[in-house]
Amino acid sequence: MKKRYLPLILLPLLLEAATVDEVVNQTLENNHSLKALENSIEISKQQISLATKWENPILTIGANDLQLNDISARDKEPMQAQFIGITQAFPTNGKLELKEEIAKDDYSISKYQLDEKRLELKSNIYEYIYKIKLLEERLFLYEEFKSNVKEIEKLLKNFYKYSKASQEQIITTQILYDELNLKAQQLKTFLDTSHLKLEELTYKKFDTFEIDTNLKNIKLKKEISSHPKILSFDTQTKKFTTQSKLENAKKISDIKMNLSYFQRDDKYEDYLNFSLAFPLPIYGKENIEVTKAKFKSAQAQNQLEDLKFKFKNQIKVLQKSIDDSITTYNIIEKSILPKYESLQKILESNNSYSANKKIDTNTLIKNQNEIIKYKLKAIDEKDKYFSSLAKSYYFTRIEK
Repeated sequence: MKKRYLPLILLPLLLEAATVDEVVNQTLENNHSLKALENSIEISKQQISLATKWENPILTIGANDLQLNDISARDKEPMQAQFIGITQAFPTNGKLELKEEIAKDDYSISKYQLDEKRLELKSNIYEYIYKIKLLEERLFLYEEFKSNVKEIEKLLKNFYKYSKASQEQIITTQILYDELNLKAQQLKTFLDTSHLKLEELTYKKFDTFEIDTNLKNIKLKKEISSHPKILSFDTQTKKFTTQSKLENAKKISDIKMNLSYFQRDDKYEDYLNFSLAFPLPIYGKENIEVTKAKFKSAQAQNQLEDLKFKFKNQIKVLQKSIDDSITTYNIIEKSILPKYESLQKILESNNSYSANKKIDTNTLIKNQNEIIKYKLKAIDEKDKYFSSLAKSYYFTRIEK
């Protein structure tokens, strides 16, 4: 039986195995969603420079008092002139500095969003790789179960010759084998699907992975202040506070200055026009914008506190799941399974040397089913453990 599984055991050694870190690093380097966010960061960076730029001056060229009966006549009366003027808006009350501060906050937020996306992608990659490895382990178990059932069938057929086993017992064993074969086929489908979903994330097909699936006692860090999503919400709160200051600063409007030169006919003197223009904040629009910005800041602060609580709670949930999985797995592996496996050997031995009675196939198969059940439960606990571990890569780090 061991020789039969030797090729399956050696298969990962014959294929090029990729470490999880290699898969993650390649994905982070090539992922188009991340590259799009990197482009967004560059856009935000340009916005910082743009925020401090003055508005472009407005050049005005024209002629006034055109005579409809003779448009070319420019000496009919003193107000006829050709003019050129320039209008420039002058920012006041530190508004450009506040806009620059807001742009810097947007730049920081865009970087945090990229960092968060990287963590999310890393977590998803780990989750799929762990799932694939555990599906392979589960599939290997089913192949082992099938082999064991075949051995039982062989034993029953041998004793059937001596009337120690019935045809019904042999058929029952064959049905069990077919059920195991069906589940193994379903697992192969799940395995292929998981590979495709991982390929969707990584843009590359990986045949096998170099990863340890032994359970270890780990402690998750509870520190969340440096998480990019927390930092993003914190910066968002700061940004809205600055936005409130900007709206308040707008109560003192920017000033537009115009200077125009008017050229008249030679019999009249040329002249200059100078004017200043600025909006009057008399309808309370600025006050409303200030209030809106303050509410947005308060909203972001409340969302931040809610996010902190959820992060801390989620880390506790993941830690609990990891700890419980280790405890349950150890009970199955160290206590329950050894007893069932010892019982199976006793049953096989008793049935083999029983000359005066038929094989107790019901007890034999029932015990074999219990072994199958608990070995699969052990894999289930590993699945819970590594699913929680993979999710933790998004929320926090492991204490060393």
